[in-house]
Amino acid sequence: MYINLGLIGNPLNHTLSPLIHTHFLYETNLNGGYTCFDIENNCLDNIVEMFRKYLFVGVNVTVPFKCDIMRFCDNIDDTVKSMGAVNTLHFSNGIISGYNTDIYGFSKIFEENNIKVSDKTVLLLGAGGASRAALKFFKDNKPKKLYFANRTIEKALELKDFFNVDTSVIDMQSVDDIECDIVVNSTSLGIKNEAFPYKAKVREYAIDMQYKPYITSFLSLYNNEKEIVKINGISMLIWQAYKSFNIWTGKTFNPNIEKLKYIMYNN
Repeated sequence: MYINLGLIGNPLNHTLSPLIHTHFLYETNLNGGYTCFDIENNCLDNIVEMFRKYLFVGVNVTVPFKCDIMRFCDNIDDTVKSMGAVNTLHFSNGIISGYNTDIYGFSKIFEENNIKVSDKTVLLLGAGGASRAALKFFKDNKPKKLYFANRTIEKALELKDFFNVDTSVIDMQSVDDIECDIVVNSTSLGIKNEAFPYKAKVREYAIDMQYKPYITSFLSLYNNEKEIVKINGISMLIWQAYKSFNIWTGKTFNPNIEKLKYIMYNN
């Protein structure tokens, strides 16, 4: 049996997901492939119908479709309900089930680095789709203080209300005045390696959900501050992919994170 897997989003020229899932297929001795579909907003109906026609088993969903794709789901799990976004579709017996594995991937960053947030002051940058996993994590793990910065205050306030999370919403122009233990970038700023425009005063950890290049534009802000641990989003990407793969195939295994990192940054 050949397992059809894929990814929809726009743009996808930066994605490493095909490499990761091809590696997972190899490691689990499964016959299949993973294809990217860089589509426009008005193509969702047609692409979902194509997935049905060609018997796709699983599809990842990235920006800007994580919310809109929910209307095609016959079932959604509790994580989707709590986050309001889908990043994983599972096709089975004509039924489309929606899941969100981003929160699993994001939590792994803190688990792998043994970071406890309960006594920390945290600053989250950006109120786009990627911020939802962070907000859910921080709601569940309750930092001492949470700042939430976005260029559009109204959008941040909407997410604050949706998650019912205890946070102080600020505009991006105020970021430079914030002192925190942990800063998390969930924006797409710097994705073309342009200079990152905001820099908070950080004591311990700088975490970027972006993963290319290895030292992202955001992380490079702290290159000269050796006491700050700099973490990019590659582990999050791998672990959310693993959780999706597990949903699609039922396979459980321990992904070799360091091997995958080496492959992805030396490919």
